[in-house]
Amino acid sequence: MANSTNKSYFFTEDDCISDVGLIECIFLLLYSLITVIAIIGNGVVCYIIVTEKMLQCVTNIFLLNIAIADITKTIILVPFSFIPNLLLSYWPFGHTMCPFVLYSQIVVVFVSAFTLVAMSADRYIAIMYPLRPKLTHKGVACICGLVWFIACMVPIPTAVTGHVQTAFENLTGVCQRGRCFEDMEENLRSSYSLCIMLLQYFIPLIVLTFTYAHIGYVMWIKIIPGEAVQRQDERQASSKRKMIKMMVVVVLLYAVCWLPLHALQLATDENPEIFINVKNLRYIWVSFQIFSASHSCYNPFVYFWMNRKFRKAFQLFFLRCLCCTKRGNYTYGDIPLSPQTSLTMTWKLGRHGSRFLSAKRIDSV
Repeated sequence: MANSTNKSYFFTEDDCISDVGLIECIFLLLYSLITVIAIIGNGVVCYIIVTEKMLQCVTNIFLLNIAIADITKTIILVPFSFIPNLLLSYWPFGHTMCPFVLYSQIVVVFVSAFTLVAMSADRYIAIMYPLRPKLTHKGVACICGLVWFIACMVPIPTAVTGHVQTAFENLTGVCQRGRCFEDMEENLRSSYSLCIMLLQYFIPLIVLTFTYAHIGYVMWIKIIPGEAVQRQDERQASSKRKMIKMMVVVVLLYAVCWLPLHALQLATDENPEIFINVKNLRYIWVSFQIFSASHSCYNPFVYFWMNRKFRKAFQLFFLRCLCCTKRGNYTYGDIPLSPQTSLTMTWKLGRHGSRFLSAKRIDSV
């Protein structure tokens, strides 16, 4: 990248085409890895939840909604951020795509945040009030629909005000082609941006911290009201603890990955001169964007690592992919959840246990 003496934001001195150097190549590699891992990983999550009835519980339907949002976010966020911010110094996708992309990027992040809140509320009610009726599949489908509806309603101002416009032309005098921005008055833009961040990040994080902290206190320290008999079953209590641990990890990943970008956004809203005065802010901004986009990659690995049923379903999926030409009729019950289950299957199936051959092979990996 040419070293701009006037420190212009996202522009080069010579042209509207950015110079592609080592840093740009590294960013391109990271963007590509994020795209491939996020789409494949979350696609597998969607497939196994939809196809395996054993995984179609309320919590996993919430996770399905998050996976769909992550796939959508990756498709929209990565290419439409990388090309105008790194390869070019202008918005090349036309006037119609500008408000659509700005709006859609906010919507899918809202969906992830609101789904995490809904899931934590469901876990909170289930743990704190175990005698209340459980949330049904129909109920969770309605909640997910409501999440998408609210997520689509909140950022409507972005869809209305998003335009391609030439920015900072008086400061730079270079690349007079337009960029994609929200065309608002400065005071209104700052207030709106703050509201988006509060609803998208800070308020959900406060709710999630409260619910899971209270759940953790009850699960590990205090006896759950009305569940004295059930708590005698340590296996059931252990299963709940593992699920809560997994959800806490998912929330922490969301909080950590989105914190730098929101902090930078707050700083630039408070002092727009940062765009002009801070050297190489372009690379900092893109780095934080990549870090936030990488959040879409992590959840499938968390599910595989911390949930035995998901791990079993992942193994089954890849077994089908690798062995589809030889044996394509594997089912969820063919793969043991643990070595103890494998021993039980050996005793039961004996020499007629052709299914055990596949299960044993998986368990030995």
